[in-house]
Amino acid sequence: MTTELLLAVGIPAAYLLISTSLLLCRHKTLPPFLLRLSARKAIAWNTMVGLSIAVGALRWATSR
Repeated sequence: MTTELLLAVGIPAAYLLISTSLLLCRHKTLPPFLLRLSARKAIAWNTMVGLSIAVGALRWATSR
């Protein structure tokens, strides 16, 4: 169970850290579709976080 939890949390966290560091190292602006999303008030971010948690929980529940 701990290995599954580590994979479920570790992979998205690693992806987030790597993509953020790449954007910061290259000193480039965000792509246009990300600029549109960042202009909104975190609705897209909260929705995607909620969906990823729900999908992870559903996947874990169905595998048992």
